[in-house]
Amino acid sequence: MINDPAPAAPSVSDSAPPVTGSAAGRVVAGVLVLAFAAVTGLFAPFLVMASDGCNEGDARTICSVGAQQVVGNLPVIAAFAAALLAVVGMSSRGGAGRGCLLAAPGLLVVAWVASMAIAST
Repeated sequence: MINDPAPAAPSVSDSAPPVTGSAAGRVVAGVLVLAFAAVTGLFAPFLVMASDGCNEGDARTICSVGAQQVVGNLPVIAAFAAALLAVVGMSSRGGAGRGCLLAAPGLLVVAWVASMAIAST
């Protein structure tokens, strides 16, 4: 009884999948990116209102028609592209999914920064 051998430990399989993140984590990150895209698409185009103080012959960048179109359209296009990237990131595994989930907020930040830069000049 005292001299009984200890039971053998269960073997660990080498074919176990690597732990690289859960589906729930991808969904949470994707939903956050979708919310950021929604806020960007809805509110960033209002930066065009920076042109309200423009007078005839004003040399500021926001006072040109082209700049106003860029400031109005860039956030909407970026929000749409980021939403697509978020959906792709939520639905795919591996490096491509993570890349999409990382690229989407970066795209939105670039759209905000560019629009604000144009609106402030």
